[in-house]
Amino acid sequence: MKEIIKIPNQTVKLSTKDIAFAAVLHTFVGLCGFFATRAVVMDRLIPFGISLLAGASLTYTPAAAIGIFLGYIFPVVGNSGFKYAACLFAVLAIKLLLSNYKKLIQSDGFITLISGLASLMTSAATFRGLGGNSFDIITEMLLTAAGAYFFGRGFKALTKSQSGLTAHELVSVLIVINIIIMGLFDIAFMGVSLGRILSILLILCASKYGGVISGAVSGITSAFTFTLNGINGNIGVAVALAGLMSGVFASLGKYAQIFIVLGLSFIGAASTGEGTIIAITVIEAVCGCLIFLFIPRNFGIMLGKIFSAYPKVYMPSSAKKTLTLKLNLASNALKDVSETVDKVSLELSKINAPSFSTVINSIEQDACAACKLRLHCWEKKRDDTINAILEMTKAVKKGELNPEAHTTEEFKGRCLRHSRMGNAVFKHYTDYASRIAAENRIDEVRSVVSDQFDGISSMLSDLADDFDMQERFDNSAAENAAAALKNIGLHLDECCSKIDKFGRMTVEMKLKKNADTVINRAQVMRLCSIACERDFDPPTVSEVGGEIYMVLNERADIFVDFGAEQYCANGGSLCGDAYKYFNDGKGHFIMILSDGMGTGGRAAVDGAMASGLMARLIKAGFGYNCSLKILNSSMLFKSTDESLATIDIASIDLYTGMTELYKAGAAPSILRRSGRTGKAESTSLPAGILRDIAFDTALIKCKVGDIVVLLSDGAVSEGCDWLRQEIEAFRDGKAQDLAEHLCMCARRRRSDKHEDDITVLCAILNKAV
Repeated sequence: MKEIIKIPNQTVKLSTKDIAFAAVLHTFVGLCGFFATRAVVMDRLIPFGISLLAGASLTYTPAAAIGIFLGYIFPVVGNSGFKYAACLFAVLAIKLLLSNYKKLIQSDGFITLISGLASLMTSAATFRGLGGNSFDIITEMLLTAAGAYFFGRGFKALTKSQSGLTAHELVSVLIVINIIIMGLFDIAFMGVSLGRILSILLILCASKYGGVISGAVSGITSAFTFTLNGINGNIGVAVALAGLMSGVFASLGKYAQIFIVLGLSFIGAASTGEGTIIAITVIEAVCGCLIFLFIPRNFGIMLGKIFSAYPKVYMPSSAKKTLTLKLNLASNALKDVSETVDKVSLELSKINAPSFSTVINSIEQDACAACKLRLHCWEKKRDDTINAILEMTKAVKKGELNPEAHTTEEFKGRCLRHSRMGNAVFKHYTDYASRIAAENRIDEVRSVVSDQFDGISSMLSDLADDFDMQERFDNSAAENAAAALKNIGLHLDECCSKIDKFGRMTVEMKLKKNADTVINRAQVMRLCSIACERDFDPPTVSEVGGEIYMVLNERADIFVDFGAEQYCANGGSLCGDAYKYFNDGKGHFIMILSDGMGTGGRAAVDGAMASGLMARLIKAGFGYNCSLKILNSSMLFKSTDESLATIDIASIDLYTGMTELYKAGAAPSILRRSGRTGKAESTSLPAGILRDIAFDTALIKCKVGDIVVLLSDGAVSEGCDWLRQEIEAFRDGKAQDLAEHLCMCARRRRSDKHEDDITVLCAILNKAV
């Protein structure tokens, strides 16, 4: 509903379309006023016409007054039209006299006050003549005042809300609609009421297009109007529950909603035990459901504009600071935990580490107890005895079951319990080796846990820095984007417009997925670009837990033409190299290449795990170094066997062309700038070998026309000189053509008769269109 805005000292020319639209709106408000006077409470009170007049904006007050006056001239009950007409003129006179004080006459308190007082005074003045009673006077005054409050809030919400309704506004609008529908209850054919059919339709539409809250409120308000109109309370309870459950199951589609509403309507009617009521109630529910089922999509979008909830569109600076502080505190706490785990691990290793001297003592006690030569062997010949035991432990290590056979002839000649000594060495040294292995594994677990805490600490610190770097949140842009998407039936739960320190805007949105949700990415981009007055790229869309997330980034100056080509060693089906490429949502195009150890299935698992985990962490907004820590600890703990993979990352800033390279054990990369090539190499270790690893990094300024090439080990087996020559010679082609050419040449040039996986990733920087 639009307000007509008057501009002082200016002549506003309205088109025929605008005039026709305004005429339709005023006629609609007049009809609403007329039907509000037909909403009967307790078979004798009709206060809601006065409520609508008090709550209507000044623009629509004349149209509302005409409709309400006609309704009271021909009263639906009794002969009390004169009383309500007098009340109408009293409220109208007050509003017109105070029309220059817009803030006053549009305030909720003033609207409630004048409507309540007008009802009280006119009812008191006509108390005897109309045969009223004090209970009716007080009830009518309260209903009039309450109705005026909700009509006032409803008019404001419908005339000013662009991006959606708050919960309070939604309640007001639904109550207003139910009051109007209540005036249609008496329009019936063979007992089947038009008003009650529309109430069922309202519940279904509010649930479908407004969600659980809208459905629950519509159900409760409909039930309340049913009860006020004298309908059986059991049916009212069923209607209220139908609104709630319809909203809960709205995501399952229209048929699920219809099934719930029909079932609860039948249960509520059946509880009355009257066949006529059951039949009428079911027929009304069926009619409402049929209308709902055949609502066109465009009309559904229009209804969605009314019932959609106002999205969360802002993050105040105080909340931002609080969140940053909490993230930093959590980061420091986890870092302390990591350091504590390391310290405890060190102390425990000192206390619990098995001692070989204990093994020697145990062997002596087990094998030499009560032996007559014990003093001779363990005091005079101690060194020779220990050397003999060491020889036996070596045999145990090799898997020998009779280690005593591997000692010196001198020891065999003087030891009276040679065989028993061998058994004791086998037993105690095996236990010692098992304890050593267990301690090593426990130490590895402690180390991995410590690294995980340290990695999570770094992640939280990165998030805090990311929030802190965001200079401001543009609430008006977020509201405009939400309002624009309402026009195509997309209703947002949350919307946030962020502007970073470089002045680039990012719009992040969340909406609930429904069965008929259709997202046209080009249309979303176009509407948001107009609403926010920025040029956006098509949104990235992802679905998590039944909710859809969309991110729009301001259009960059650079477009990356990407190409990739792989060759599996020995013509196999599994490649040990794995790669990912994506836009991170912050203006960067990212390529990730990982080379798993060896070839075949095992290497494919390592490579896919490394590239996939890095991609997920970077997409989530975490930094490269903390993501490497998490990946490294995961690979260390993945299995007892050796598991490693190289990591090669290129991050290209699509606004400036600055290219960051991150390498962990990766093969050299080739960059062509201004027609000449250069090589970036790495001396760091792959992930999965040692705890403390880090990226080798490089920062290169690139521009339109430059090329970035990432390569696996198999592609550089014959050196990089020929690659540089091929890349320099490349002219006017697609990145995919270059990747295929380099991969084919790498296969042909292999001269050591050894097969290895080959992967080539190419990125050519082009001017964005």
